[in-house]
Amino acid sequence: MSNPQTNDFYYSREPTLANLWRIAAPLSGAMLSQAIVGLVDTALVGHLGGLALASVSIGSYLVFILVAIITGFGIGWHGLVSQYAQSHIGLLGLGLVYGVLISVCLGIAGAYAADDVINLFVLDDRINSLAVYYGQSRLWALPAIVISIAARIYWSERSTPWQYTKLILLAHLANVPISYGLIYGIGGLPAMGAVGAGVGTSIALWLGVLLQLVLLYRRNLRYVDFRCQFSVENWLLLLRFTWPPMLQQLVFALHLAVFLWLLSQLGSSAMAASFAVLNVGLLLVLPAIGLGQAALSLVGSALTKKDKIRAIGWSKLIMRTGILTALALTVLLGFISQWLSQLLLVNRDLQQLMATALPWYAMAMILETTIIILSRFVLLTGLRKTVLILVSASQWLLFLPLLAWLAPSYGFMAVWWLHIGYRMLAALLLWLVWRHYINGLPMGQNFSPNKE
Repeated sequence: MSNPQTNDFYYSREPTLANLWRIAAPLSGAMLSQAIVGLVDTALVGHLGGLALASVSIGSYLVFILVAIITGFGIGWHGLVSQYAQSHIGLLGLGLVYGVLISVCLGIAGAYAADDVINLFVLDDRINSLAVYYGQSRLWALPAIVISIAARIYWSERSTPWQYTKLILLAHLANVPISYGLIYGIGGLPAMGAVGAGVGTSIALWLGVLLQLVLLYRRNLRYVDFRCQFSVENWLLLLRFTWPPMLQQLVFALHLAVFLWLLSQLGSSAMAASFAVLNVGLLLVLPAIGLGQAALSLVGSALTKKDKIRAIGWSKLIMRTGILTALALTVLLGFISQWLSQLLLVNRDLQQLMATALPWYAMAMILETTIIILSRFVLLTGLRKTVLILVSASQWLLFLPLLAWLAPSYGFMAVWWLHIGYRMLAALLLWLVWRHYINGLPMGQNFSPNKE
């Protein structure tokens, strides 16, 4: 059921920095496109004022909860396609059909529930309606995300991830003029304000899908075996692979939703500045995401081949590269935080809040880089539940209760200090789990990815 050619391709690579980035860079680039979407909305809407930015932050995280479910579906879907390489076209089509169906259902549910959900987070009635309209303007692009994931899986399985990355980057860069025109009414477009950013983002996502379809059509892609896709056996197989990552991503997204609700108690200015800080933080962990995905292939291939020395070599190289990259980005951000806050925000109070919080959150992203990479290592041991428990417990049982207790007394900066504290514990525990496993792995031991 595995793909032996893919395993041999990755196993033949020596643990060098050049070989590592050759695999990780396209994956990081694909994640960059998603971060650009949030950063563009922050930069463009930030000049409309704190209320508009706070509204977009609430609407964005309503959409983020739904997108997280789709993202989890995509993780499991990709794992299924990779393991069943001989029938990957049929399974890719199966996932596409059910993924689009799930996205449509989530979009409809989100549109109906948006007003009630946002009321749970908003203390200022001026924010409510704008947040609802922005969120709804993003929901009709959920099927585009599923189709984009299908394209990413297809090109990754053909060992050409740059084919996906270059087109999705182009589409999301186009989001800048599209959203700007819709926000301010440039070039004969209607001036929609903050809602225009949501409409522009959705248009950019569908543009990316169109470009992918054009490329696939030019490459004469044909799905050859549709009959096997819709069997009960394949549907149950897809369900078994996708529900655990869907649940994990949903738990993570809900933790962010509760975080925003607690943050709203500090006022709209704190929420608006925090939204900008969080979007910048997404950029800081992009290398870690690419490295984590590369780890699944490189370290996983070494473990499958029972090569403990190469597994240790790849894991050390990936971890060192991730930490040093995150450290370099943190130092850079420390120098440009004031300038960046002025670029993204127009209000002086918001600029000051963002510039003060950014260096601390950047330090937290060094720890987040460690967590992302270590969690991929631990997943390779088969301890999927361990990853879910450790990461989720650190968020729900440590970070959120401490935030609810300390933020009202110690204010805005306590939020970012706590981001550092709970990640230190999660990173330490994941490292101990991985260290225990790799030290106890004798030469020649069979690797079992289904330990749990």
